[in-house]
Amino acid sequence: MNKITKAATMCVALLALAGLSACGASGGAPKADSKTITVWGQTTGPDADAAKKTFDDYNATNPEYKVKLVSMKKDTFNAKLATAARSGKDVPDIAWVASEEVPTWHSQGILEEWGSALDGSKVTADAYIPSAWKAGQVDGKQYGVPGPMGTWLMYYNKDLVDKYAPGALDDKVVTFAEIEKAGAAAKADGIWSYSNDWSFQNYDNLYLQMGGKWLGADGKISVDNETSTAVFTQLKKLLAAGYMVPNGEDAGKAFLNGKLIFIPEGTWMLSTFKDAKFNWGQTVVPQWDPNKLVQCSGADQFVIIKSAQARSPEKLKGMRAFMEWLQTNQLEMLKSGANPTAVAMLENKDYAAMPQSFLLKDKRFQEAVNVITTPGLSYVNSEIDAKAWDMIEGKTDIAQTMQAIQKTVAQKMAQ
Repeated sequence: MNKITKAATMCVALLALAGLSACGASGGAPKADSKTITVWGQTTGPDADAAKKTFDDYNATNPEYKVKLVSMKKDTFNAKLATAARSGKDVPDIAWVASEEVPTWHSQGILEEWGSALDGSKVTADAYIPSAWKAGQVDGKQYGVPGPMGTWLMYYNKDLVDKYAPGALDDKVVTFAEIEKAGAAAKADGIWSYSNDWSFQNYDNLYLQMGGKWLGADGKISVDNETSTAVFTQLKKLLAAGYMVPNGEDAGKAFLNGKLIFIPEGTWMLSTFKDAKFNWGQTVVPQWDPNKLVQCSGADQFVIIKSAQARSPEKLKGMRAFMEWLQTNQLEMLKSGANPTAVAMLENKDYAAMPQSFLLKDKRFQEAVNVITTPGLSYVNSEIDAKAWDMIEGKTDIAQTMQAIQKTVAQKMAQ
């Protein structure tokens, strides 16, 4: 999904199935509910069109409870969802949200676990990529059912690799050492070997690859450390050597114009790069150590919002039925470059033919997928995006900047 989708915020609500008392603000016996399951999402543009077609396909199966997708922009989604969650009124039945927001909303007490609603269904841990299923959990309870997975991976120009980095892709893994070597070989020809399109994505991956931990000894998020300094020292080195696309240059255009060998980018850029006038491919993000692969991803989650009006056991079963159907019927939503989280989709021949399928078909890469759910990391990433280039360009001291970021994040976490 696109960058806007990945930044999502959200909440959930759920009532137990038959035999369990109603939960949420209402209590008592469930009231009559409509035969429509409303889903709020912040998919926009082509992604929203693909999702709507998928939902329409489900409705064409004539289920007892049909689904309706309401798409909106991120800011609108956030505001409406927060307001509805506080009041418990006019809430959607399901919210389609980013995995990294689940623990944040849970901490505010507005989530209900899926719990017994999934008993006896196909919506189980072994039906999904392990990291995606775990991303929907808080304190061992399941608050989200995984949806499509957007991933920050790497595109490459095969022709330029053959010319400037022969053999670098023999193991399908490109290291930073190989990027530096390719940059040195290509520099005289005015060709770059690396880009920093979205700073926090590159930071998160390299930070974990270098052995960084998001939580300090006190259990709180901690990024003011030697690993963060090492990450930006490495990126600063690539820029100073002339191997990285400079700040302000359009890396996507450079790639399409044959001036960039490797470009870390999102799976959602498939629609932009698929018609490139040269041989291209995809692989995991650049690695610090090829023997310790780390590949950060986002795994969207379908969650339920607390409601002042109890949902009937029948509606909950209808919501569960839609989750089951999606396990094998999300092909349309994958055409933009996303990967499925449901393992059943791995057997789909049309999906297997998509370039991004390498991430899950190759067991090494599937096991390297790291879905980040650390509370507060979204604050860190916002600060990284705002200050990364100043560190990379040498305008600010790296250690001092990370210290300032840590202080800002701590203040936001305390609010």
